[in-house]
Amino acid sequence: MMNSTIQYYNNCAEEYFDRTAHVEFDNLYDRFLKHVPEGGRIMDLGCGSGRDVYWFINHGYEAYGLDAADNLVIQARDKLGVPVEAGRIEAWSADEPFDGIWCCASLMHIDDEGINSFFKNLKHNLKPNGVLFMSVKEGIDTGMDKDGRYFKDFSEDYIKSFLNKNPELSLINTWHSEDKMGRDTFRWLNALIKRG
Repeated sequence: MMNSTIQYYNNCAEEYFDRTAHVEFDNLYDRFLKHVPEGGRIMDLGCGSGRDVYWFINHGYEAYGLDAADNLVIQARDKLGVPVEAGRIEAWSADEPFDGIWCCASLMHIDDEGINSFFKNLKHNLKPNGVLFMSVKEGIDTGMDKDGRYFKDFSEDYIKSFLNKNPELSLINTWHSEDKMGRDTFRWLNALIKRG
């Protein structure tokens, strides 16, 4: 299931880069960076084209990316020159904790077990008072789409269920936002979560 999703992004890496590398998310960056020290360390998990890593670096942050699709990693490195490595979000372990972790449209490709591991690992991967930003789809069917990608439908209650298992984490806030690419069959659920 997960491998099929990764294969999809490997197969269309160049097209995906061209479609997403220049989408602007300034309003989301602003909300996230209010909780990150100036010049702080940020990890973008599921970084795709590397667009957000590039933006953070060019605004004075020490930023890195990780993506499970090797061909997307190559696109991000070659076209944007950003420090991106290959790896899976649910298995990632930081050498040293980060001030901020950015997960834009990536956690929705991971199943329940993987999401559970991701939240459990935040106590290691985030510094005390560090913050996680996540943006996921709400109002979709959980399962495989016609292209062979796995999607998980999220809700605020689903997110809170993992916070209840990890008491060092607390919800700052959630909000909804429109799709930047004009799709209207779902809505984006955004959340900011703090490590105590």
